[in-house]
Amino acid sequence: MNTLGEFSQALSEAQKARKVTAIDLAERTGLSPQAVRQILSGVAAPRLTNAMALASELGLELVLLPKEVARSMAGAPMAERKVLTDVERRLGLNAAYKLPPLPPPPRR
Repeated sequence: MNTLGEFSQALSEAQKARKVTAIDLAERTGLSPQAVRQILSGVAAPRLTNAMALASELGLELVLLPKEVARSMAGAPMAERKVLTDVERRLGLNAAYKLPPLPPPPRR
C-alpha cells in the first residue's frame, strides 16, 4: 500500500466486513466520529497512533516491511538479484543465470 487512498480503502473494507460503525470505532479508539469518517474516506491523514488504534479495532496490524518484501507480496516484479547464494557460487553461476524450466511430470 503506497497511498493514503489505499490505506483508507483497506480500513473501510475492514470496517464493512466487521459491520462496525464510525461511532463504534470512535468510542473504542477515543477519536471523534468525524475524525474516524475523515480517515476512512481518505480525506484526512491519521497520526500513526490513531492509524494503529483504528487498524487494531478492525482486526488489522500495521507492519513495516522492506520494500522488496512488500513488492513480492503485491506481485510486483522483483529487482534483479546481484548477490549469489553459496550454492550458486560453488556451481560457478553468475547472478543473471536462469535455471532451465522443469520438464512436465510424466503422464500416468
